[in-house]
Amino acid sequence: MRVKPVVSMVGLAALAACQGGSDIEELKKGQKDILAKLDGLDKQVKAAAPAAARPQMPDPNKVYNIPVADSFVRGPKTAKVTIVEFSDFQ
Repeated sequence: MRVKPVVSMVGLAALAACQGGSDIEELKKGQKDILAKLDGLDKQVKAAAPAAARPQMPDPNKVYNIPVADSFVRGPKTAKVTIVEFSDFQ
């Protein structure tokens, strides 16, 4: 992405060196302007990068302990898996 502007600036600088000194100063000023704009774009890209970060996913290996207290239970109390259903009858 930065290769094209740098190559273009080097080519323009070489061309200006053949023509005279006043043009070189003008090219140096243009080069400084271009580099300042590139730095501004780099800062914008770096500032936008964290916003595009992926959200944290829950750990699939985590064990969640859900107290069932005196709820109705079907099956052995020592089962490896407990399925809890919550419903509200109105």
